[in-house]
Amino acid sequence: MSLQGADDLKKRLKSLKLAFKPIGKAWADEGVVIGRPMLPVRPSSMKAGDGHAPGRLHDSIRRKTATQTKAVIAAHYTGYFIDAGVKPHRVGTIFSKKMHPGYKARPWRARMAHEALRRQPPLDQLVKQWNDAA
Repeated sequence: MSLQGADDLKKRLKSLKLAFKPIGKAWADEGVVIGRPMLPVRPSSMKAGDGHAPGRLHDSIRRKTATQTKAVIAAHYTGYFIDAGVKPHRVGTIFSKKMHPGYKARPWRARMAHEALRRQPPLDQLVKQWNDAA
């Protein structure tokens, strides 16, 4: 016995093996588009020479990599503190008594990922790659 269409099946299965890179790339790119408006922008009136430029976090979000195993969105490290929140803590040296009041978490990373996945469903990409392979 012989299997008819074995070559087409092999091509299609190989295309699915390589499917995550374009899916992850589209997901990460959509995440960047969605994530930027979720991030707060420091007002330019707070520019008091402290080295924290307005819009630095907003402008830093980007797709870092998209490989066969993972897609990574990177941003300035302060994005984590916005996502997780900050407890009240002392700011400055030993001689300083300044206290930072802290702030509540404003989670944006998980919302960004879920919304990007909703807008870029991977099943559509898989079906397209399956059909294009034959």
